[in-house]
Amino acid sequence: MPDQELLLKAALMHGDEAVSAWKKWQSGMDMERELDQGSFRLLPLLYTNLRQQGVDEPGMGKLKGIYRQAWSKNQTLFHEIARVVKRLQSAGIRTMLLKGAPLSLLYYKNNGARPMADIDVLVPRKEATSACRLLDEEGWHSLLPLTEMDLQYGHAIQLENSAGREFDLHWRPFSGCCDAHDNDFWEGAVDVVMGDVTALAPDPTHMLFHVIIHGVPGNPVPPIRWIADAVSLVRTPGVTIDWQRLINLSEKHLVGLRLKVGLRYLRDTFQFPIPQEGMKKVEALPVSYLEGMEDRFMMATRENKNRRPYMAFCCHLCRYRRLTAGGGPASMAGFPRYIQWRLDAKNFHDLLARGLRVAGSRFFSKPFNVRPR
Repeated sequence: MPDQELLLKAALMHGDEAVSAWKKWQSGMDMERELDQGSFRLLPLLYTNLRQQGVDEPGMGKLKGIYRQAWSKNQTLFHEIARVVKRLQSAGIRTMLLKGAPLSLLYYKNNGARPMADIDVLVPRKEATSACRLLDEEGWHSLLPLTEMDLQYGHAIQLENSAGREFDLHWRPFSGCCDAHDNDFWEGAVDVVMGDVTALAPDPTHMLFHVIIHGVPGNPVPPIRWIADAVSLVRTPGVTIDWQRLINLSEKHLVGLRLKVGLRYLRDTFQFPIPQEGMKKVEALPVSYLEGMEDRFMMATRENKNRRPYMAFCCHLCRYRRLTAGGGPASMAGFPRYIQWRLDAKNFHDLLARGLRVAGSRFFSKPFNVRPR
C-alpha cells in the first residue's frame, strides 16, 4: 500500500528522502484512527531514524513515547528470553534465537527500535518434548498438547505464561522445513549475547533467508516489518551475505518464488545491494505450479480461501513436498496422514468426512474452517 511504503521510506531512508516521505505520510495519516498494526510496529524505528535526520517537530513527541514503550517491553522480553535460555541450556538443550531478538541485538543494535510481541526459540527436534516439559515447569503452558504428529509435520508450538506473554518453541526454523536441511541453520550459527547469557542465532545469510520467506506471504497483521528487518540487516557494518548460498537455500527448501518476490521488491524500492549476477540467478530460479498456487492462496482473503478448496489442497501439497524435500512418488504415501494432521481429523473416516464437507462447501458456497497451524 502507498501509505505503508511511505512509512517504510521515512523509517529507512536518509536525509531529504526520509524527511520528505515522513511529511507526506504524516499529512495523509491520522495515527489515532487509521494506523494498521503492521504500520504501528514501525513507529519506534521511524522515531530513531527521524531523530538521526535531525527532525524536531511536535509529532516527534508522540513517536518518542511509542519508542520508550517498545524499549520497556523489549527489556522485559529479553529478561524472559535469557531466563528461559539459561534453563534450557542447563538441561543440555541447544538453543537458537529466531526473529525479533537476534535481529534487535545483532542488526538494529537498538533495544527499542524493533518491537517484539513474543519470544521465538529453536531447539533440536529430538529435544522438543523435553524442552516443552521444562518450560511447563517454568510456567509456560500450551493450550494443546505437543503430539508426535505435531513433531513430524509442524514447526512450532505456542506457549503462554500467567502474565499473558507468548513463547513460540520451534523445532524447525520455519513451516515446511525439511529435517534433512534444518541443520544448515545450526551449522552456520553465530553467538548472540543477552546480559549474562549467550545463545545462538542464524548467520546473516540464513537470517536474511528467514526474514524474506517468513515475511513475504500474506498475514492477518500486514507483515511489512520484514522489509525493515532485511534493510537493517544488510546495512549493518561487517555483515556479508553469501548470495549463492541464499539461492541454494531457496532451491533446497522449494521457496524460489518467495525469494524472487522479496528481493525484487527490496531492489526496486529500497536500492537493496544485490549483485547483478546474483539477481540473474534469482530470476532464473524455477517456480513450480504448486508454489504459484500456494502464493495465490496465501494472498487471498480468508473468505476466498474458504471457497477455494482446490487451491487449499495445492497449498497443503506444496508444504508437504517441502517437508519431504520434494521427494518422489514414494514420499506421497504419507500425504493423507499429513492432511489428517493439518485438518485435525481424528482418523481416516473423519478425514474423509471433512473432505466431503469441503467439497460440499465449495458446491454450496459456504465457508469451511479448519484448525489453524
